[in-house]
Amino acid sequence: MKLLLIQPSVGKIHGEKYVKSWTMEPLALSTLAGMTPDDIDIELIDERIDELPEIYEADLVGITIETYTAKRAYTIAKKIRKQGIKVVMGGIHASLMPDEVIKHCDAMLVGGAEGGIWNQVLSDFKNNKLKRKYDANSYFEKTLDHCPPNRKLYANKGYLPLGLVESGRGCPFTCEFCAITAAHKAQYKSKEVQHIISDIENISQKMLYFADDNFVSKFSRTKELCDAMIPLKKKWFSHGTINMASQPDLLKKLQKSGCSNLLIGFESLNEDTLKSMGKSWAVVKRGYSESLKILKDYGISVYGTFVFGYDEDKPDDIEKTLEFAIEEKLALAAFNHLVPYPGTPLYHRFEKEGRLIDKEWWLKEGYNFGEVSFQPKNMSPEELSERCYNARLDFYKYSNILKRIEFKANCRDPFSNPFQTISFMSANFVSQKGIKQRQSWPIGNIIDKNGKILE
Repeated sequence: MKLLLIQPSVGKIHGEKYVKSWTMEPLALSTLAGMTPDDIDIELIDERIDELPEIYEADLVGITIETYTAKRAYTIAKKIRKQGIKVVMGGIHASLMPDEVIKHCDAMLVGGAEGGIWNQVLSDFKNNKLKRKYDANSYFEKTLDHCPPNRKLYANKGYLPLGLVESGRGCPFTCEFCAITAAHKAQYKSKEVQHIISDIENISQKMLYFADDNFVSKFSRTKELCDAMIPLKKKWFSHGTINMASQPDLLKKLQKSGCSNLLIGFESLNEDTLKSMGKSWAVVKRGYSESLKILKDYGISVYGTFVFGYDEDKPDDIEKTLEFAIEEKLALAAFNHLVPYPGTPLYHRFEKEGRLIDKEWWLKEGYNFGEVSFQPKNMSPEELSERCYNARLDFYKYSNILKRIEFKANCRDPFSNPFQTISFMSANFVSQKGIKQRQSWPIGNIIDKNGKILE
């Protein structure tokens, strides 16, 4: 039996390179491969890097989908199914929109594939008893089974030089706009520390990315993991929350374990906006500036993300946030417009208020990255998109990259240990290049350089 695993692109421009910053290792698919019995032959096709074949040679195809790749995944699946091959779909979009996804596949996996569910899918397929839907959300355990990924599938693909690891999944917070919260029902599952360490020991890359939704969801467990990582001497980055600045013991362990950068979703500098999005817990008493200083004192640089488009947001709030990000010398920053992901409380609220420009924006013909799909209160959709884009361009101008150099975290020990400085500069240059490339990138289609849809 041959199993083909496909990572769809969000779309492509024929003849142009795919967005480099979107080419991390597909951890979900290599994890599925790791769960697959040895008697099954496995092939990975990553459309971000590989060309899809005209004729598919497989007995079963598995496709992972996110909201931005859903339209493209459906196109690929349709072609495969016409060739008489069964298609199984899974991923976060399947959890958010199961009734939509099930129309485009022979079987669907909702939730995680651990706990024997994936093996049940394969067994049912072999016995010609494949069910339409397999639901892992019918149970909830405190821990998440660890299934070592089959990283051999990554060979010669040219992914970013990062070893991806997952130590936990989900997030306990209930932010209104967050697809992670909606998909995992504001629950967090972690893996056993010894299993994570065993996985890391088999990764050749010196730099790791913990693809956790919130690496510091449980402080005590994070400290345990950091202690175990110290002897491995790896550098790593992941996602955190600003409230960890009040945990000096945790910060010390993060530093000793090799943490070089944490992505923190500040989202807004406006307390009223934070309350509207269900993130009032992020309003720290000491303020963002003091909290950032504490993180830098422990050598941790920060990738700050911000989102605009809530009713409290005014046009000049974007410029004020840009100034803040530069003044605070954030290593990296994202200035994003609000996205009403399907299945989230935000989506349902906007739908009820009649503010969605297109209810199925992710399937809309001609939809491009950076396009705002709802009606903001204080500016037009076009103005919101343009202002966010301009903030990105300004933040990554050469002059502003130089302004953000500092020697506590971003460029720590540039002469005795240049790793942090090299990482800071390279990440900024990659981001700078990707901004113009991503803006107006086609979602769901293959187009030529003139915008004509080819597929």
